[in-house]
Amino acid sequence: MTEVERRQSPRFNPQGLKANIIFEPPHEPANLQGEVVDISHTGVKIKLNSPAAAGLNGKVKIQLFLPESGIPFSISGILKYHNNSDELGLHYMDCPVVEALDSFMFECVKLSKT
Repeated sequence: MTEVERRQSPRFNPQGLKANIIFEPPHEPANLQGEVVDISHTGVKIKLNSPAAAGLNGKVKIQLFLPESGIPFSISGILKYHNNSDELGLHYMDCPVVEALDSFMFECVKLSKT
């Protein structure tokens, strides 16, 4: 039986979209890197390049980089899940300027169709 999709924002699977995840205090400074598995207007799922420590939670800063141009996009978020030590699900906290997010999402849509 297929699971019913409850999300209001569609997810896109961009190819080659890199991410840096920077955990904010009270965690020790940590900078994790990975690749975006899927992204929407409300959150992002990232497969990490190397396993992360268990027990991570709280606020993070997410830096995303378009693969060909390297154009960065930064947003704050909160960790929603962390499974198998190699995937993180993050929900955006501070809504960025709508036009900036829309422009970035447009580039992600183009990456998911190539």
